Amino acid sequence: MKMSRTTKQLVKENNEKRKQLNEADLEVYEDFLLYVRTDLRVNEHESEVILMDVLDHLLEAVSNGTTAIEFFGHDVKGHADDILNELPNESNKAILKMVGMGVAYFYSVYFVITGIVGIFVDYKTPLISTLFLLLIVPIGGFFIVKALFNIIQRYIFDKSKYKKIKESAYAGLLVGVIPAILILVPNLVFKDMMKVYIPWWIFLILGIAIYAIYKVMKRQPKAV
Repeated sequence: MKMSRTTKQLVKENNEKRKQLNEADLEVYEDFLLYVRTDLRVNEHESEVILMDVLDHLLEAVSNGTTAIEFFGHDVKGHADDILNELPNESNKAILKMVGMGVAYFYSVYFVITGIVGIFVDYKTPLISTLFLLLIVPIGGFFIVKALFNIIQRYIFDKSKYKKIKESAYAGLLVGVIPAILILVPNLVFKDMMKVYIPWWIFLILGIAIYAIYKVMKRQPKAV
């Protein structure tokens, strides 16, 4: 009986096996690979199982004289979607996991820095803007992550010379401009409302506790 391979083992095996493809076939397969890996509908392990299975069939087809683009029916994206559409949609679960880890890390850094600053500077915290920020970060993060992966997938098969410019523009807007607005607006609008004194050590304890949660989330075993 063949033992189930872990996600890490599948990735390593895939890296080695696809070296058998020629340059043209490798480019086609790697477009397929990137599309599947950036599709949040399927969990990471299931994605690698799919990629390994397709690669095995592709290598067999290539050995019989078929090119990669012929193997995928001249429609790599359509071929990938046909496979992915047959599997349970876990996109929201995957996004929530990524956002949860990112938010926990952000909160831990935010609270620790605020606590350290509070040791040297005695100031009152604008409660409303802080609460608004803590609320908007996970909500905004969810939609930003989802949009970012959609952008990556959208341009995988774009072979135009402006591909990099378009990708950079959209990504810059999502990870730079929008987060900056989400963080700055509450501070500008509510900065003088309902200020309260919170001891620096409370921020430090919160930051350390949330960082511990982040580490636990990071160490959670992946599906195998």
